[in-house]
Amino acid sequence: MKNTIALLFLSLVIACNESPKKEGVSKTDTVQQVSLEKEENNAMTSGDYSSLLTDYKCDMRISEVAEVLKVPESNLSQTDNSSENKCSFELIGFGKNTLGGDSHISWSSAPSSKKQNKKEIASYLERKEDGIKIMGMDIELAETGDCYIAQQPAHGRIIIYNENYDHAFLIHYGIKSANNNRTKEQHEELRLKMTDLANYLLQKHRK
Repeated sequence: MKNTIALLFLSLVIACNESPKKEGVSKTDTVQQVSLEKEENNAMTSGDYSSLLTDYKCDMRISEVAEVLKVPESNLSQTDNSSENKCSFELIGFGKNTLGGDSHISWSSAPSSKKQNKKEIASYLERKEDGIKIMGMDIELAETGDCYIAQQPAHGRIIIYNENYDHAFLIHYGIKSANNNRTKEQHEELRLKMTDLANYLLQKHRK
């Protein structure tokens, strides 16, 4: 009988000692989960860019594009690839493409996700902080202060990211090798002009 009582007492002691430990682990796991959820939902405060990133309609005419890019209107012509949701132009002065035409520039909204946009921004910023530029890729905060402009010069592309939207915005100005007589200097100049265009579009559509 004494042995039975002793065993019962020992079992109660062990159970009491283990119980707080299990409860402690559970609370820690809960705190970590809540912390992760808060971090994931902590998006940058942003203006309303629905008319650009979600429901973009091409409303830019040659005169407006020429003013933004600082080129003569005579150097621009709208292409047959333009549509309600996509602007498309031919630009003189930055090389000829493989078909003998002038440089093709275009821009439109593209499907993405808030999670993907946030991931892309974080990856770009991490590489920037480490001083790593893969094929010239870089990122900068837009002039509006609530979006990021990613640079992909090797692909002739600028991408606007906003982690509050399920879309990104793509601006294409052509791969250098596809414009066989475009110089390195012309390609860089065009990259800068497309960055100006990205900032202009953000300021124009911000509400």
